[in-house]
Amino acid sequence: MLSLALAASLVVAACGSDGDESRDAADAQATPAQAVSEIGETRAALEASLVALTAGARQKAEDIVAEGYLQHYEKVEGPLEKVDPELKEQIEDTINEEIRDRIKDGASVAEVRKLVDEAKANLDRAAGELQQ
Repeated sequence: MLSLALAASLVVAACGSDGDESRDAADAQATPAQAVSEIGETRAALEASLVALTAGARQKAEDIVAEGYLQHYEKVEGPLEKVDPELKEQIEDTINEEIRDRIKDGASVAEVRKLVDEAKANLDRAAGELQQ
């Protein structure tokens, strides 16, 4: 029941509301330095999800990825969109779709780790572009 409530709250959060609009505006106005900091937090969330997945906590791993995306990567999107919109989209798809879908589908830790490594490499590239 708790998992269902958490999933429902994540769906509502992803759908947006009036409060989300002001948050979205703030996220879009994040500085490149703030975005780089949030990239570090996004990387940490991806690593934490692997730890949970390795321990057999598949739902927790998915929740950590979702939360990391919502709380951290969304703050990267605005500044990264200005310098490399394709990279922004690629990272978004890898984290919010591929990694989460593979965790849900029962993929092995090795398979998820490969996607996480890809996302982290692209996050590193994004950080470099934001620091120029």
